[in-house]
Amino acid sequence: MAILAILRNSAILPKKEAMFWLNRVSMRDTLVYLFLIFFISFLPNVILMIANFKQGQSHISYSQFLLQIIVFYPFFIMFIVVTGVSILTIGPWILKSFLQRKLAYQQLWKMTSFALLWPLIIYHLLFFTPLPTSIAFLVGLVLLYIILYQMILIYPKKRK
Repeated sequence: MAILAILRNSAILPKKEAMFWLNRVSMRDTLVYLFLIFFISFLPNVILMIANFKQGQSHISYSQFLLQIIVFYPFFIMFIVVTGVSILTIGPWILKSFLQRKLAYQQLWKMTSFALLWPLIIYHLLFFTPLPTSIAFLVGLVLLYIILYQMILIYPKKRK
């Protein structure tokens, strides 16, 4: 049930109440939420890979291919999620310095992970349009940083 509450509060970001509620979510729940969101969002790609597997064009059998997807795909998603969110957090980290806000990298990491919901949905909707993938990526990235900018502004400035 906590995942649904996290999802609901992530959907209404950058509201102050949702942001402070999400700030109190444990890192374990944050990672579970992220893994589920990314797993669900990349599931259509995996289904397309399985459906488009050509036995004659590959050096491995179909059963080996399925086993590799079942075993290695979740680990790959975990690696991509942690690495991707860590890289995306560099932008808000620089932004908080310019805006002179009291935020630690850990807080920015969680804020970035929760702010990814709408950009990820927008990216996947634009992915299936005739637009180039790079445009869909840029639209999602700009939306992410707009949301993060609004979230960072809510925090108080550093005292001198």
